[in-house]
Amino acid sequence: METNQTPQFSRRAVIRALASSLVAGPRWTDTPSRSRHLSYPGSVEWETRSLIKAGIDPQVLEAAVRYAATHHSTGLLILRGERLVTEQYWQQWTPEVSRPIFSASKSLIAILVGMAIEEGVLKGVEQSASAFVTSWKGTSKEAITIRHLLTMTSGLKLGGALTLPYLDVFERTAALPLEHRPGEHWAYNSSASQMLLRLLEMASGQRLNRYTQRKLAPLQLHHSSWDCGLAPNDQLNCTWFRSSLRDMAKLGLLMLRQGRWADRQLIGAAFVKEATSTSQTLNQSYGYLWWLNGKSSFLLPDGRGGYGMLWPDCPPDAFAALGAEDKKIYVVPSLDLVVARHGGPSGVELSPGDANGPRSSFDNELLGRICRAVKW
Repeated sequence: METNQTPQFSRRAVIRALASSLVAGPRWTDTPSRSRHLSYPGSVEWETRSLIKAGIDPQVLEAAVRYAATHHSTGLLILRGERLVTEQYWQQWTPEVSRPIFSASKSLIAILVGMAIEEGVLKGVEQSASAFVTSWKGTSKEAITIRHLLTMTSGLKLGGALTLPYLDVFERTAALPLEHRPGEHWAYNSSASQMLLRLLEMASGQRLNRYTQRKLAPLQLHHSSWDCGLAPNDQLNCTWFRSSLRDMAKLGLLMLRQGRWADRQLIGAAFVKEATSTSQTLNQSYGYLWWLNGKSSFLLPDGRGGYGMLWPDCPPDAFAALGAEDKKIYVVPSLDLVVARHGGPSGVELSPGDANGPRSSFDNELLGRICRAVKW
């Protein structure tokens, strides 16, 4: 069992540990940081820190990176503080490669909603969505608020076929019937949460990609954009965010720093805290489109639930953006840690669990291994 005692490494031991890596194994960053001041990642230059100076055991982390490599990852990036400590690519990927992050995009939606509230174009999470979905006015759906869309509690019937180009997904979802009163049932509903993308466009008066670029300009997300297609009514169907590994890590760092980027507060810290706290009583492990660890119970997207933490081998304050094919942005405030993972499906099925219910073995194994490598 790993301890929290600070390890003592000789120079020879460190060299031996690094030399034992596989030929295609971790490309460890070993450049001392140049400044004691906060140094946020730019578009090209990223300040680095050696594993030892970052308080990370190279051998333990090597095992974690090998786990990622052997489970169909194409990229793994780890930040400790604002510094890059590990960046590894497989299958000919590079920092410039960008792919959809699927449902991890939902967590970015929450960030943008928070920014829109700060800007004043949205009145707040209790605002009725019928201010933008006019067909809901005067109906039982008028009770659906922005909070309900952020927390998977709208009560709308589950939709599907989110990417069909000949449909306006927003209008089709708006027309779905209510199956539950808003706020009384939790169900993982992608089409309902994606309605927020059109709401952001209507509230801001800008196309989604333009609004995202404007609000997140300080992050310099040069390899990211929303996947959007034109619907028959000349509206844009926007679905998933397409992002590089480094851009994913920047989003995690923004949340780690409670909405602050360098010397600018881009989202209110109070909203970040709300987004990463239990947002309703139905699924304690869900915030505003962010998954939360450290709670006493959980519901998974397929509706199955259990007791205890989602990732029992990880610190209780961890939270994450999670997408299909195991797209991951993990944030662990107590360890000052951000982890981003790109790739295909890990091939690790949900563990059958125990009397407390099923859990995601891949999340627990990958993030748990990385967290155990942090010694101080």
